[in-house]
Amino acid sequence: MELLKSLRFLIIGVFKRIYWILPTLILDPFGVAEKLLNVSYDVPQWAVWVLFVTGWAIAIILTYHDLRMQKAALEQPTNWIDAYKIQHGKLPPVPNWLPDFVPGLKVGNVITALPIKTPSGQMWARTPPSQQQMLQEYAGWAKSHCPELRSWEDIIWHMKQMMPKTPQGVERIRWKPPEQH
Repeated sequence: MELLKSLRFLIIGVFKRIYWILPTLILDPFGVAEKLLNVSYDVPQWAVWVLFVTGWAIAIILTYHDLRMQKAALEQPTNWIDAYKIQHGKLPPVPNWLPDFVPGLKVGNVITALPIKTPSGQMWARTPPSQQQMLQEYAGWAKSHCPELRSWEDIIWHMKQMMPKTPQGVERIRWKPPEQH
């Protein structure tokens, strides 16, 4: 069944690239060359077949390459932990910034799935975007390995709940310098 599915994708892809085959189907490319260059030459029949087969081969190769790239994109690891594991065959060591968010981890030890403490607004603002992304990926990885851990959305929601709120009506009050007499 998978073979038929793959064959269907290949045929659809080749027909999307039919423009490689059309010159030999619609025009006589040698007739066009004869008119443009003003020469007379009887082309052997095999030359047209070579062009036709070459067009099919190019279309098939391009389709195969496109499908292979799509498959490779689907197989990309979803986080930096899995990417490291695929490349090195083991879990990565704990980076030096991660224990600030996951107190149970020690720098240099193998990474494990532990709960993330809710960062303060100031701590979060000081964290570079690349580390924020890596922390989010760690949270997803940890949640998949230990389902009782909080989700990333819950951690961010809790952080936002801890941020100070501006009292109602304060934004309408403007400071004025005292009047001098």
